[in-house]
Amino acid sequence: MTSEEDLSKVVPFLLAILVCDASTVEPSSGKKTLVGIFDRVLADNFPTNRQCALYFKITDAQGKYIFKIEYAQVNTGTKLAEATSNVVSIKDRLKAADFILGFPPLSVPAPGQYEFRLYANNMYLGRATIIAEKRSEVKT
Repeated sequence: MTSEEDLSKVVPFLLAILVCDASTVEPSSGKKTLVGIFDRVLADNFPTNRQCALYFKITDAQGKYIFKIEYAQVNTGTKLAEATSNVVSIKDRLKAADFILGFPPLSVPAPGQYEFRLYANNMYLGRATIIAEKRSEVKT
């Protein structure tokens, strides 16, 4: 069990954060493949659910980290879901590290803006946003 004192105080630098439909990791090389990167959800009706994964890449990290992602509805401030990683050890501050976190279908209660907020040891790193829209109201 890792205590709060064992976690790194070094704030990682967020290089990328992307929302996608699905992802895979090649076992031999560790290469990640992201399928269907998106920033909009179109639905005929709300509420709806959406399967997704979150990819993020950091650098300038060293030590032990617990990553947390909060999924929230921006206009109401309502936190709809949260996911927390196991303890991750990063040894070399000069190398980048990337991660994928898959989610069960997430609720999209209404049209509007939603955020995936990324934290490392409760230090805010950044966010990815998506916009939910009613399909019939989207102008092409």
